[in-house]
Amino acid sequence: MKDPQENKTHKITFRLKAQEAKFLDDFAWSAGISRSDTLRNLIRKIQGDASIIKTDKLLDTLSDLAAEQGRVNNNINQLARHANQYSKVSDLNPKVFVRFNTLLTRYLDFQEDMNRTFRKIYKSIS
Repeated sequence: MKDPQENKTHKITFRLKAQEAKFLDDFAWSAGISRSDTLRNLIRKIQGDASIIKTDKLLDTLSDLAAEQGRVNNNINQLARHANQYSKVSDLNPKVFVRFNTLLTRYLDFQEDMNRTFRKIYKSIS
C-alpha cells in the first residue's frame, strides 16, 4: 500500500479574502479535517472520487433522529402496556388490533430503511 504522503510533491500557494479564509477554516473544523485535506477532498469531489461531509451537521441530524426514534419506541411501549391492561381480548374492538398491526408493520419497515441509511452513512464517513 502506498504511503499517503508519497505523491504530495506539489505545493500550491494562493491568497484568500478574510471571509474566504474564515469560511475555509470553519468548514474544515466542522468536518474535522485540515485545510489541506478539505481542499484535497474538494478536488476529489470535483473529480467524482470523494464526498465532503460536514460532520457537525451530520451528528446533529443523527442525534435528532435518535431522539425521535426513542420517542417512537416509548409510544410503542405505552401502547403495549395499555393493551396488557385489558383482562379480556374480547373487550377490545378488533379494528384496534388491525390498525395497531398495520402501524407497527409500517414502523418496522421505516426502521429497517433507517438502519440501511445509517449503514450507508457509516460506510461513507469511515
